[in-house]
Amino acid sequence: MARRLVAQLGLVAAAALCVAHAQTLQRLTVESFVLNSDAARPRVDVPFHLIVTLRVRERVPEIDNLQLPILAQLELLGDERQTVSGPRGTQYREVITVVAHSAGTLAIAPATLQAIDARDGKPKEWFSNPLTLEAGVPASQIIHDGGAAILAGAVILLRLLLVVIGAAFVVGVAILLVRRANRTVPVPPVTTPTVAPRPRTRAELIGDALVVLRTERTRAAATRVRGAVWRMLGASEGETLGDVLRRPGTRDPAVREMLVGLERSAFTYDADLQGAIEDACGALERYASALG
Repeated sequence: MARRLVAQLGLVAAAALCVAHAQTLQRLTVESFVLNSDAARPRVDVPFHLIVTLRVRERVPEIDNLQLPILAQLELLGDERQTVSGPRGTQYREVITVVAHSAGTLAIAPATLQAIDARDGKPKEWFSNPLTLEAGVPASQIIHDGGAAILAGAVILLRLLLVVIGAAFVVGVAILLVRRANRTVPVPPVTTPTVAPRPRTRAELIGDALVVLRTERTRAAATRVRGAVWRMLGASEGETLGDVLRRPGTRDPAVREMLVGLERSAFTYDADLQGAIEDACGALERYASALG
């Protein structure tokens, strides 16, 4: 009974924090929310850009509570933001410079926006489209590898020719009489099997989330990490802490401690934010240790 009472009090507190958080959200009419890339097939170690574009009907000086996806497979090199307001509303555009260091499929989660929907006055969360890109080897590397293969083939042919000439001198007159034609067997091309990208383990995802939260230590980072952990457990962004705690696999005390800590760090008041983030980091570390 005591545990049930504590859990109910926690849910009430979380609900109160959600209401307080909703009161600080902007009131917006979202017309479009798009995530694009300027490279359909980015090259390994060649920077490219992810572009987030948001259009709202209201004229606002800036956009709050817009969160970029966690770029676990990419290195972030920098970003540039621009907010332009006009008679038709406001356009927010953010250009993120990134680079991939390995070939394969790049799965980029949607960007998110939390605001009050001006149409019905309710707090909501919007999602852009996700992206799936295929990172490949640069053309210069392909040319280099092709040139090396041609050179290796030429060396093999030269050695084979020397062997044939030597054999011709050994057999001498016999080869001249029969005029045996030298036949060379083409060397089959060497093909490299395509290795499917290894799915990321839960321990790796928790490790990435811990790095993000320890590096940024902001409410925005805490909200992104909370959303990533929600998705890892199979929950949607709209589910509450109570909904997630009722899911299978959340009875582990380490999991419950992590979920409660992330909820607190995302929705607590400002004076408690750094302490809540530190507690959430500790909970993530303990859960990562439990995963081994």
